[in-house]
Amino acid sequence: MSRHAQRVFWPRLIVFLFALVMLIPFLWLITSALKDKGQFFANPPVLIPIPAAWSNFSDVFARTSFLVSIGNTVLYAVGLTLPVLLTSSIVAFGFSRFAFPGRDFVFSVLLATMMIPNQIMTVPLFVLFRDLHWLNTMLPLVVPSAFGVAYHIFLIRQFMNSIPREVDEAAMIDGCGPLSLLFRIILPLCKPVLVVSAIFNSLFAWKDVWFSGIFLQTAETQTVAVRLLAFIGDRDIEYGQMMAASAAVLLPIVIVYFLLQRSFDGGLQIVENK
Repeated sequence: MSRHAQRVFWPRLIVFLFALVMLIPFLWLITSALKDKGQFFANPPVLIPIPAAWSNFSDVFARTSFLVSIGNTVLYAVGLTLPVLLTSSIVAFGFSRFAFPGRDFVFSVLLATMMIPNQIMTVPLFVLFRDLHWLNTMLPLVVPSAFGVAYHIFLIRQFMNSIPREVDEAAMIDGCGPLSLLFRIILPLCKPVLVVSAIFNSLFAWKDVWFSGIFLQTAETQTVAVRLLAFIGDRDIEYGQMMAASAAVLLPIVIVYFLLQRSFDGGLQIVENK
């Protein structure tokens, strides 16, 4: 093996070994989802279950409202992501392209809100949504974020600042107003950061336990993250079925990541470079 080949081989081998170590919990989750009760508590541990208990997946969907929870989570993710992208883009466009008195101060106050823990806002939000009779609906989860999220406003605004102002001037010469400039020129150029923002919002909705667990109190309205947490106290659920439910929640995220890996990695790289 040549010296150049050795310089390439050893770093790749180290990265492969680290990746293999990181995959061990995921592989253990998959194999545990296919174990029956005897295999799950076997000593020494069963690495590859034979025969595989595929019935764990069908049992967890048949005996619980898990499929309904998946549908609720998809509704939560879509209902959260679309308004956040729209309103955050509009607010970011205002901070990026318009000079008004106190703009930097208002933007600093907006960023400061990211330091407020969610737990501090939970009690007043719960009282408010209870009085509005919004509990056990998606409204408490979607409406507060429908007016913009500080983190995504900051992310999109920083990207917009990197777009040359000559683009705005050329569009306005062609007759574009502010809204036409935003929706026809600026937002298409912001596709990488919008993809990253959409993925972050969807992942937040998919794994949210805090707000979903507080505002959604019935099994018919709960999301998958809350439903998984409820399995801990459910005596009718076996450990193999719990692992099957965890795998069913994790697999869509892995599949979506591999499908959007190029767009996601490219978007992150562009955002970091900006």
